[in-house]
Amino acid sequence: MHVAKLFIKVQSSSRLVVERQRLDLVQELGIQTDKNARVGSPRQMLMVDLLTLETFGLQPGLLQENVLLDGVLEPFVSGQVIQIGEALIRPTFLCEPCNYLETLQKGLAKRIVGRRGWLGMVVKSGEIAIGDRVVPTSLQLPALSDDTRIRFHEFVARIPPGKVATTADLVLALGVSRAYYRSFPSLIKKTAASLPVHRLVAIDGSLFTQHIPRQAELLAEEGVRVISNQISERDRWHPEYFHPLNGKTG
Repeated sequence: MHVAKLFIKVQSSSRLVVERQRLDLVQELGIQTDKNARVGSPRQMLMVDLLTLETFGLQPGLLQENVLLDGVLEPFVSGQVIQIGEALIRPTFLCEPCNYLETLQKGLAKRIVGRRGWLGMVVKSGEIAIGDRVVPTSLQLPALSDDTRIRFHEFVARIPPGKVATTADLVLALGVSRAYYRSFPSLIKKTAASLPVHRLVAIDGSLFTQHIPRQAELLAEEGVRVISNQISERDRWHPEYFHPLNGKTG
């Protein structure tokens, strides 16, 4: 399997992609100058295969892919690192269909389920170019589920004592849209008591005391500074630890 085409997303306010001969990948960040380049995000890049485009009658770039491959993506496994050119990439989970696809073809969002492409993170910096071969490596990192609820549970379980994550951090780390802000309080309320949901706070740093009555007390026991029902910036869990590449937890 080889790279057939490369694209970069250049405008945060549009779905415009621009074809490139080469892309510079930056460890933990993503594709340099791409709008999705963000530390802590599991969707730094999108990989799609030519067979999918042919199957659904789509032109290269229409699926917003960064890397178009001439083989099939079925051998990809979440967490099993692949090499393209000089870079190492960690496939994370399958990209979910979105409403944008309906602007391409009516009913496409439903028909393309499971074929939308693989999202990924950059494990090692390097340049990739058209014609580069895709090579599986022996490096295996933790797998991420296609199920958002499972990713939520896995993420919350890893927040270390003495640190907190905001709902904005959740959106970034889970790789979901901002629409999920509305569902987080419900997820927190329904989550098993064995998970440290008290380490989650609102986007502005305020506590979820209506869902976690003892949250301030539990955080204080772990050394988190709570002032006027809000946490201190010093106790935020930083994005570089959301999906660690070397076992570090922060």
